[in-house]
Amino acid sequence: MKIALNIYKYLPTKGGGEGYLANFANQLAERGHDVHIYASKWESNNDKIHYHTIPSIRFPKFLKDISFVINGLREMAEDDFDIVHVVGRALGMNVFNPHCGVERAWLKQNYLSINCPVARISKRIRGFFSFRQNFILWLDRKQYTGNGVSRIIAISDMIKNDIVKYHKIDPQKIDVVYNGVDLQRFNPDNKKKYRTVVRKKLSLGGEFVILYISNNFRLKGLLTLLKAMGELKKSGKDFKALIIGRGNEAPYRKLSKRLDCQENLIFLGHVGEIEKYYAASDLYVHPTFYDSCSLVVTEALASGLPVITTMYDGASGVMEDGKDGFVLEDPKDHRALAEKISFFFDDTFRQKASSAAREKAEKYPAEKNCDEIIEIYNNVVA
Repeated sequence: MKIALNIYKYLPTKGGGEGYLANFANQLAERGHDVHIYASKWESNNDKIHYHTIPSIRFPKFLKDISFVINGLREMAEDDFDIVHVVGRALGMNVFNPHCGVERAWLKQNYLSINCPVARISKRIRGFFSFRQNFILWLDRKQYTGNGVSRIIAISDMIKNDIVKYHKIDPQKIDVVYNGVDLQRFNPDNKKKYRTVVRKKLSLGGEFVILYISNNFRLKGLLTLLKAMGELKKSGKDFKALIIGRGNEAPYRKLSKRLDCQENLIFLGHVGEIEKYYAASDLYVHPTFYDSCSLVVTEALASGLPVITTMYDGASGVMEDGKDGFVLEDPKDHRALAEKISFFFDDTFRQKASSAAREKAEKYPAEKNCDEIIEIYNNVVA
């Protein structure tokens, strides 16, 4: 098949949706499909794949989205594809695979993640008059209801439910295909290779280590984690928390000082070879307000790390509460989070959960994800 994959940035070295799509594109190419990447910025990592630049205006922001949509339509229309597969903000596809979820659901949870009521109301008002936000809401609706869209691929049951709830789409038009994970790269055996080395590099000994990864500290619940750490510190627990990702650290450092847990925090910024940090940790915590299906959760599970996340993370749909981790109902409930973290200080409980985590991840290999999407492609072409 001749397949076009559309994403705003195609950067294989990054994680998240960009890293997923690069792995998926490579698998398609290795299986003999003619794969074309359309993006405003891309890095070539496979000679079998064709890369195309979609021009976009970088500033102001609302013109970035509009120009990418318009130019993407024009660029992709110049060729004849069996499948046009869009994962972000674009049109002209026959397969829509929204990795960012449903905009209205995201907005609702994004507002809830703002702790200050005045700031929350202010952001709502600015959003109401924002040309960019209103364009994105229009585009979001258009992507689900466009006549050319044959199939919608939701990356979690949560996202499928949101699509039906907010856009009244026939559930029969939606396939649920959870993201796959590279079971070789993310593997419990990494502990033998990296755990001691990374801990020594970070001046860690035998402490219990919590891992948190995000480039959006507010939305992904870092505030809740810090408050939970304050509760753990008061109970006399010995632990460290590795905070990985880009973001404004200042307010969180200030809060940790007030909670008397600043010595338990290590901010690492952006790091490469993330699998090494999974290997060095004992528990992955992701108290997110909204994630369509966070890849960090499946990577952690594959690495043999138990996970604590929330019901607003689509990845919670693959977990069994109390077995391979816990799923919180309220992303703001730091006491509940502290209670759940406390379970994993018990070595026996943690080891059982670690084994269950890896066993669960093995049900979602990247190859299975590719197989299921190719089957959808075949149905669309037929």
